[in-house]
Amino acid sequence: MRILFIYKFEYLEPLGIMSLAAYLKQNGHQCHFVDLELEKNYLSKIKQLQPDIIAYSITTGRHRFYQQLNLKLKKQQKFSAVFGGPHATFFPEFINQEGVDIICRGEGEQALLELANLLHTNDRVKHIQNLWVKQDNQIFKNELRPLIQDLDDLPFPDRELINIYPAYRKMQRRQIMTSRGCAFNCTYCFNHVYKKLYPNQNPVRRRSPNNVLQELLHLKQNFKPKRFHFLDDNFVTDENWCTNFFKQYCQQIKLPFIVHTRVNNLTKNIVSTLKTAGCQTVLYAIESGNSKIRQDLLKRNTSDQQILMASSLLKKYKLKTYVQNMVGLPTETITDALQTIELNKKCRPDYAWCSIFQPYPMTDLWAFCKKNNLLSNQEPDESYYQTSVLNLKPKLKRQFINLHHLFSIAVGWKIPLPTVKFLIQLPMTKLYFLIWQIHRAWCYVFKVKWINFSEIFLKLK
Repeated sequence: MRILFIYKFEYLEPLGIMSLAAYLKQNGHQCHFVDLELEKNYLSKIKQLQPDIIAYSITTGRHRFYQQLNLKLKKQQKFSAVFGGPHATFFPEFINQEGVDIICRGEGEQALLELANLLHTNDRVKHIQNLWVKQDNQIFKNELRPLIQDLDDLPFPDRELINIYPAYRKMQRRQIMTSRGCAFNCTYCFNHVYKKLYPNQNPVRRRSPNNVLQELLHLKQNFKPKRFHFLDDNFVTDENWCTNFFKQYCQQIKLPFIVHTRVNNLTKNIVSTLKTAGCQTVLYAIESGNSKIRQDLLKRNTSDQQILMASSLLKKYKLKTYVQNMVGLPTETITDALQTIELNKKCRPDYAWCSIFQPYPMTDLWAFCKKNNLLSNQEPDESYYQTSVLNLKPKLKRQFINLHHLFSIAVGWKIPLPTVKFLIQLPMTKLYFLIWQIHRAWCYVFKVKWINFSEIFLKLK
């Protein structure tokens, strides 16, 4: 069976797609990959491949783009269209859209393999767990299968799949996932909704240290990366696992790396271990500098004191810090948002990242917005850098958008809050957006060492 995965370049390796492809290849199927940003004539390329299945991983906001693309492809050739990822998982009704043949909910490895094995036996396809299947004007809704508990049983993501493109092949930062799932219940994130789909199962599963090290060694030997980026939602959850893993990492890998964590998981021992092992940058989230919003609305369960102590500890060990924030939150005022800038200044991050809040449907914060009549008719925007889709007065919306564009600059350059408050009232949104893009690129290269200068232009080559 020929399976084609379609993606759009985002300066990250599509680990989900690569994992699915590795599992399918291991079981005898052919897998292909087309990147819409990097393939000059992708319509011709797709037609030439003649896939039996075209698979898309879709998120809310970007689902419309892939749906329209799929309709265009359906006009030029015959194939089964399978949509997976977060949007399909939480909105299986997407199956009703024209051109959508199958949607996959939850983890896709086993379900997609069954589909590839049985595609030409229509009756059996209708009963594959995790799939909703449209056949003969009927929709067959199957139950979710159990989560994969032993991640060591899965093959490593198939990087040969994407390395047909120089933009991927020349990446100097390679991404890794050592776990799946998140134990926390932040109201704006899909993880708390995902856990409700599996009420009697452990959503957080982790590979063994040895299994992860084998993949890292393979990458080091075959792709010559300059750094690794661990994309786990929260890398530092098990101190014993981390201690064991990084002891071997120091001996076998010896490359800089980036991790994501929460401030309430950072102890002196953990930070010291990260530093000794070669950690370059730590990402953690503040989200809001207003403690009431952060605790009651977002359910972050982190205090100002914890945030400041963690940032101080990271600075003491001279680790680069990348801090995540949001503006335009429900009930938030400009004064509240300026508190977020002020708390970031106290933390002195190397880069203060900021997004404009998007109310992702089915999350608790989306339900709060709906209850309080804060939702507009517009679906979440494809980007969380451009606009707010909440019911806000035009002037306030523009101020939040301007504040987003100036956020990292205000923190990094320690611009006084009265000056920030004045600047965001000016009708200079396009100029602020350009300044933000330039500042972000500069910080990514020179401050947090996220990418090298040459990697900025990978997409253009």
